[in-house]
Amino acid sequence: MPQRSFLIRDGDKLRDLGFVYACSGYLVEGKKVLLVNHEGWDKWVPPGGHLEPGETFSQAAEREFEEETGLKVQAISSQPLVNPNDDRAVADPVPFYTDVEHDFKPNPAIVQFFWVRRREESRDQLHSAQLKEVRDVDWFDAEQLKTLPTFEQVRRLATYAIDHHPDAH
Repeated sequence: MPQRSFLIRDGDKLRDLGFVYACSGYLVEGKKVLLVNHEGWDKWVPPGGHLEPGETFSQAAEREFEEETGLKVQAISSQPLVNPNDDRAVADPVPFYTDVEHDFKPNPAIVQFFWVRRREESRDQLHSAQLKEVRDVDWFDAEQLKTLPTFEQVRRLATYAIDHHPDAH
């Protein structure tokens, strides 16, 4: 994996923020979750990746999902809208899970996980793997997740997504 650091200007000095910022999206349809076989990890994981300058976590999740699967998606907030959007503030979707992962180097990663749904223009589209980063893209049900070559965290979050995704019912 490439080394990434986020820097802030503190007076005349640049300082490392101490974390990498990443996100992933979980798309659930018909009691199945869409995962990608990641080239670098050789495991099935949700589509996702690092934030780019000027992106929110949810925007990065949408961009990375499209890059890795070919599907345009929209991040879904796990929380209700409390304050209506106005000219001073626009609500950003809230992830359903956030953690700190220590296998990113040199800094740990703050990773936010979003539920996503297809945008209208991708409604009937088939997924396609971006072969630069992923080997394959496929759908898995809860039973298949039990033996899938993946991280335990992915297995738990994917199972949770199948059971709790807003479109799963």
